[in-house]
Amino acid sequence: MNQYHRKQRSGQALIEFALVALVLYLIVGAALTFGIWLYAAGQIQQAANVGARELSQTPLPFDSTFESALDTSVVRQRIYDDRWLVIDLGQLEAANPNYNFFKDVVPEMPLLNQQLASLYIVDEFDHDNNAGTANIRLMRYPGALLTRDEAISSPALTGKPWVAQQYAVQIPIVVERAAGHNGGGGGESIRWVNVVEEIDTEELPEDDLGENPDPFSLENTNTEMRGVVALRIHYPAQSAWLSSYQDRGPFVPNADDPNVADDSAVTTINSSSQAGGLIERPLIGTNNIGDSIYTGTYGGKYGLGIHGAMTSPQLTGSGSGIRPFRRVLVSHAIFRREVFTSNSP
Repeated sequence: MNQYHRKQRSGQALIEFALVALVLYLIVGAALTFGIWLYAAGQIQQAANVGARELSQTPLPFDSTFESALDTSVVRQRIYDDRWLVIDLGQLEAANPNYNFFKDVVPEMPLLNQQLASLYIVDEFDHDNNAGTANIRLMRYPGALLTRDEAISSPALTGKPWVAQQYAVQIPIVVERAAGHNGGGGGESIRWVNVVEEIDTEELPEDDLGENPDPFSLENTNTEMRGVVALRIHYPAQSAWLSSYQDRGPFVPNADDPNVADDSAVTTINSSSQAGGLIERPLIGTNNIGDSIYTGTYGGKYGLGIHGAMTSPQLTGSGSGIRPFRRVLVSHAIFRREVFTSNSP
């Protein structure tokens, strides 16, 4: 009789654990996710402060725009260079087999890039669609990986072939979602933004019709907001533990309404602002033994990622998987420009 009761209690414990396991998973996943995001928010805020302060003290022509300032050699060498957002680990290992990223690479970066380096992710993919060649391995800022339309020539990177300047990183902002599975989230409509950009009143990066399109320039007609470094940094915070579901309010069940991972359904509202060509990277790949695998939190050609969570093919009605839980963190810093030089000969 006692043996019977022991078996009964054992089965009861398994049932109780099954009931609470999902809740425990959500709590642990949320704690890990938001802990990492708090750290990332602090890093990008520090980076914004450093970048804005240094830009405000750098001698630049009074009629420079923010975009033209970022493209000058002095700014690229000292403050921020978007080419340092992608590091080729294969080239780095060839140059220094015993390299340490934070000792050998980060000190070489401009100041703002150094602040962002702790947020880089390791990315490996088949860059030439040839199974006979090795995959390329990158250490890069999270977001979408693009191929640059035009190379940027600069002697500052001479002797540093591991700076993968043929690539660019941009952040896709999800503006809206089309109707999808069970009325849930389908294909995303995105807007491209740069990792570092100017704060202004423009609705889109290519729109110069706002009241204050260029706060950086002293030639700005808005006298209340000119000669100012107004800097913004974006960080795509995408959870490796929590998946994305349609938001139907705090008390409406949405377990059957995941945001479907489908890059073919993504549309872009500002294609002219795209920094380069999209790399055709499937969301579901194949490993070295032929198994189908999900390509990860920042997988796919838009960097929007994929999860194989909660038996996602059954949830979505296809093998496409679910998008990760995602928020784009933004930091701002505003400094008055302190040093100016004349643009006259």
